[in-house]
Amino acid sequence: MSDLGWILLFYGVGIAAMFIELFIPGAIIGITGFVTVCGSIIYAYTSGHGIVGTILVGTTVAFIPVFFILWKNVLGRVLSVRDSEKGFRPSTARHEELLGKEGHAAAPLRPSGTALIEGKRYAVISRGELLAKGTRVKVIDVSGNRITVKKV
Repeated sequence: MSDLGWILLFYGVGIAAMFIELFIPGAIIGITGFVTVCGSIIYAYTSGHGIVGTILVGTTVAFIPVFFILWKNVLGRVLSVRDSEKGFRPSTARHEELLGKEGHAAAPLRPSGTALIEGKRYAVISRGELLAKGTRVKVIDVSGNRITVKKV
């Protein structure tokens, strides 16, 4: 195979490796491809194929934006995992009715834990106090799904 054949073969293998990196992330294949592309360009210039080297440099520079556009737009949509969000519903439970109610710590509060209030278990947080299991608590604040309690 002639010098020109080896140059084009290395360049093609390098571009292919960088394209494979889009599907198999990990950077090793992409970096190897980039080094191969750079090596083929250097080999083109050192073996007396300056015009081919210049064409390969131009092709590489033109390929960089195409690579990032493919990576961001096309493959981002193709490989993204959207099905896992189907059926997901964030907690919309409001606990404002618990404000001022009393109960007891069903587990140690360090400072978060579980409290039993009106026969139901709730995830609660104290104001930084460490409370033992069984300690009487009172709900002093409800913000979204965060229930803050204090020792009674």
